[in-house]
Amino acid sequence: MAKICLYLCICYSILLSNLTSYAQTNSEKNVVIQSQEERYEFVVSNNAENPVNVKQSLKVAYACEQYRTTIPFAEFYDDKSKIEEVRVYVDNDRRKDVKPVFANYSIDDIFYSDAKICGLQLDLIKKGVETRVELEKTFFDPRYLTSIYFSEYYPVTSKVITIVVPRWMQIEMKEMNFSGHHISLNKTYDNKKDADVYTYTATNLPANEKDAQAPGPSYVYPHLLMLAKSATTPGGAQRYFNKTEDLYAWYHSLVQQIGDDEGIIKQKALDITKGISSDTAKIIAIYQWVQDNVRYIAFEDGIAGFKPEAAQSVLQHKYGDCKGMANLTRGLLKALGFDARLCWIGTDHIAYDYSTPSMAVDNHMICAVNYKGKRYFIDATETYIGFNQYAQRIQNRQVLIENDKSFILDRIPDCKYTQNTEVEKRTLRVDGNALVGTVQHLWDGESKEYILSQVNGTRKEKIDNALLRFLNDDNNKYGITNIKSSDVNNWNQQLSINYDLRYQDAVAGFGDDMFIEMDFRKELNDFTIDTTKRKSDYLFSFKHHVRHETDLDIPAGYKAELPANLSIDRDGYAFHLTYTQTGSKVIYQKEIIIRNHWLAKSAFKQWNEDVQLLNKAYLEQVTLNKK
Repeated sequence: MAKICLYLCICYSILLSNLTSYAQTNSEKNVVIQSQEERYEFVVSNNAENPVNVKQSLKVAYACEQYRTTIPFAEFYDDKSKIEEVRVYVDNDRRKDVKPVFANYSIDDIFYSDAKICGLQLDLIKKGVETRVELEKTFFDPRYLTSIYFSEYYPVTSKVITIVVPRWMQIEMKEMNFSGHHISLNKTYDNKKDADVYTYTATNLPANEKDAQAPGPSYVYPHLLMLAKSATTPGGAQRYFNKTEDLYAWYHSLVQQIGDDEGIIKQKALDITKGISSDTAKIIAIYQWVQDNVRYIAFEDGIAGFKPEAAQSVLQHKYGDCKGMANLTRGLLKALGFDARLCWIGTDHIAYDYSTPSMAVDNHMICAVNYKGKRYFIDATETYIGFNQYAQRIQNRQVLIENDKSFILDRIPDCKYTQNTEVEKRTLRVDGNALVGTVQHLWDGESKEYILSQVNGTRKEKIDNALLRFLNDDNNKYGITNIKSSDVNNWNQQLSINYDLRYQDAVAGFGDDMFIEMDFRKELNDFTIDTTKRKSDYLFSFKHHVRHETDLDIPAGYKAELPANLSIDRDGYAFHLTYTQTGSKVIYQKEIIIRNHWLAKSAFKQWNEDVQLLNKAYLEQVTLNKK
């Protein structure tokens, strides 16, 4: 299986701290995979619990094209797989001095019980010398072999993937994203093994793109989606994932093994909601308590463990992954008599839905609560978002909801950009070469989550300073005093901040005229996309809605000359800048809308042209002429 997410932070320094940046600056210029061979064979085991294994062998040959270098190599495994042996060769001579490190995977020194990593450093000593890694790995359960990717972090000259499927094994292989790549299939029959042999050959595969804010790999890179259906073994028939019902039944069986202590959970639920009488307020209190008190430690792509941790264990440790946090939330709500359910979901990082029965379909777990005929979804891993608001990554995603031995399929609401509205209202007057007045801010949805994440990402005693830097954009001429804010620890309401402003040197004077730029923020200024470098669609973190208004008093004895308005309205976004005069006031209004967070490559040209028009409009000034 292709190496998994080497850019993740890993616990041994030998694997380096940031492979992505390394690969971005070096891979296409210097490092190449000359050849790679992967072989997967389904075999009968002697283990009654896991009667079918998948044996993997991997041979990958690296070379440097220009200069000597050292690169990291890593392979992940877990309690459902094992790496038997790793060998390193330099020009066919085995290097017994190169020893892999086997260690727990960790983030911030918190270790996962089921994720481990095998890593080593490879020396590519000079051009023309091949360094080869070979390993053998066993998947104890064919369900855990979910996908096989062709492309790698380095360009691949030649890659051969062989899959041996005995006739007693029923498996479906879906070819994904093959278009535009040189990949061929040769299918043969091995009479001795009574097996079909699928041999895929790929040539001249480009390196994985390094674009930020890009779609997940399942949307982009060529791969095989491996769907284990069933098997007929000497120990009897084995049923895997023929349909969604099988996938849910397996998930449900894991949930039945959790072992929550209902007494501990109920006492905690009562403590959290003490003094609260409203049902809705109780639900919100539980939700926010988990958000605020349980540290989320997992990464988005789920590792091999699909069994949630017991709720009392998450309570004790005060940290958990999405499964543990969802199960704790469900347990606390059920203890209060609410109809709360576990939900499996794939974020927008994944291209599939539950019409495909595979563990590759989902990478996340949340909770649902049914209350007065309405279903609410709760994702406690989103720390600063309010109740009945949803992060972009799960919006409109299909969700699998537990329903005892059956299940329910639903979708998360597809929230409009207005959920994330950010409002700024400035009322200003001229004072010498400064603008003075008052400012009011409001944030909601993911715009609120963003600012709270920024502010709370610092030490507590520095929160005020962090908030000030955020508001003045690190411009010390944008002087802010008398800050008053709503409760920054309650994210189930809009965040509001008001303050007094003195913007020094904001007024330029020439003779009897004054020139004033009305826009301090200039969102998306210079946000053009380099189409010569970027290869992927661009994904905004969330849909945006910015509404700003500046009211400027026209000084006595002056008249105003206003810039032209700007109005751009496309399918996915809109930019509106307007200037009007009402009595003795100039009113500048701006609205920036990102309706669709997914900006396709086909729209880049139009986007860049529109941003350039926005940049030009931002440079326009209000002119105050003396009468």
